[in-house]
Amino acid sequence: MSTAALPLVEVDTFRDAMRMTASGVAVVTTDGEAGRAGITVSSLCSLSMEPPSVVFSVHRDNRGLEKLLANGVFVANVLSDAQERVASSFAGLIPELRDNRFLAGDWSELLTGAPALDGALCNFDCRVASVFDFGSHRIVAGEVLNVRNQAALPLIFSDRTFRRLAA
Repeated sequence: MSTAALPLVEVDTFRDAMRMTASGVAVVTTDGEAGRAGITVSSLCSLSMEPPSVVFSVHRDNRGLEKLLANGVFVANVLSDAQERVASSFAGLIPELRDNRFLAGDWSELLTGAPALDGALCNFDCRVASVFDFGSHRIVAGEVLNVRNQAALPLIFSDRTFRRLAA
């Protein structure tokens, strides 16, 4: 039997399994002629060492995605365990910050001019290299132009909850 003939798993079963996985949390930010925007993602990972690159996915209906792609640059800010408020703000979970989510943190700039979160575990300053569509999401690959690191513990997301690593 061909694998193409096999049925896909039910969406609810897949969603329940995926929510149990643990991942780091990143806020992807951009600024430029199209405007400033940010998106909380839990799908950031390295793509290649040559060229140094990262990849993340975001729902194609996300309002910040259009600005990010038009600006052509972003910073993937990997959050430390002290930055849950920033993650919540960019996920739209803090009503009083919905009009200006950047009030949740302190920001600076690296090479691209996109906002880099001060105190983040690391900041990957990138230019958009490629964009792919798959299902309901767009997959964005970025070439890393600059990196800033800090010694800290990561913020983790699992089972729809932010978590911290034990010392």
